[in-house]
Amino acid sequence: MAERSRTGNGDPMPRGTSMSRRRLFGLGAAAATTLAAGAAGAGIPAWATGPGGTAAATSQRRVPVSAWFDLEGPTSAQFVNAGLKDQRTIMQSFAVDSVGGHVYVVQLTQAGTTLPGDEPGDEEYARRNARGDLTMTKLDLAGNMLGHMYLKRFGHGVAIGVERTGQSVHLWTEVDAVTEGASGWGTRLLRFPFEDGAVIDAERDTGLQRRVLVPGVDRTTCNVDPAYRTLVMRYRRDGSFRYGLFRLDHVRDERDSYEPIADVAQPDVLIGTTFQGYATFGQYLYLLDGQIYNDSNPPEGRGNTHLTRVNWRTGEVEQRVWVTDFHELHRREPEGMGVWLSAPGQLKSARLGFAFGTSVTADPADDRLCTILYKDAPRR
Repeated sequence: MAERSRTGNGDPMPRGTSMSRRRLFGLGAAAATTLAAGAAGAGIPAWATGPGGTAAATSQRRVPVSAWFDLEGPTSAQFVNAGLKDQRTIMQSFAVDSVGGHVYVVQLTQAGTTLPGDEPGDEEYARRNARGDLTMTKLDLAGNMLGHMYLKRFGHGVAIGVERTGQSVHLWTEVDAVTEGASGWGTRLLRFPFEDGAVIDAERDTGLQRRVLVPGVDRTTCNVDPAYRTLVMRYRRDGSFRYGLFRLDHVRDERDSYEPIADVAQPDVLIGTTFQGYATFGQYLYLLDGQIYNDSNPPEGRGNTHLTRVNWRTGEVEQRVWVTDFHELHRREPEGMGVWLSAPGQLKSARLGFAFGTSVTADPADDRLCTILYKDAPRR
């Protein structure tokens, strides 16, 4: 299940079109607007707007200077058609802990699943979806299943992150879902360890590590950059989506308030698209959109999936490409992004991952499976 982008964006770019790369280390004139007057009302700290205010609310000296992924570069597979705990619901997002050799994938909990604390009717899919009940599967790097847990009243699972600090590993997700339409969407963030077979009930369990990074917003989700130790949060304010970049070691601890090191609007090129995920690596934000194969998006057309790169320092789109890699896969619904280091500690080994919910055949009765692809060799 996906999220349709309606506001704060612009017409999608036609297939086969790629924006040329623009290396902008300063604040370009095209990006400059007078934002300072509205910054406080938008929840953006005054320090983050820069001299005179900019379209990207940014403290440039704090945004990491980094290499970037060429979205037209070759694509490889981490694994294809891996099985998940639930077979009847499609994956939503994933996160990779390359040090531990683990991949975490979330999906909506399928119908017929009975969990502790359930009331009559909770096992129905419509109830699970509306309440934001998720199943998290733990895999190895080859796609073999290692365990699972359940997350009740969390959200839709648009993005998740994994944080490793020494030997300690925690997941970051949305939590405290509110129903909008048929689905539940998170309103805060949560940090928690994986525990095989466990059930976390956001309504009933105490002592949970909630975080409110930006007050007064909803549809909050997050992802983690393990290379530069930052956390990106996507959120909605007044009907429009934005992305805030935070220092991971700052948001790990509970505080009265949190200050982003950058904050940018969702770019206009995503209007009219189906938003499917995002990730951050250093100086750049990466976005994923597209739809499952269907009558209006047939397999012979190789899909409508796109990847977009945004500069955190300016908020400008630097590259947008149509992704036709592995177009022969069945279903092929884009679902989530992630960044990891294939050789921990070595920035040159960074991989930009993006996933598809797939199946072995086009038969609707087939199991919903997980395919994770990636681009590597970041460039300067």
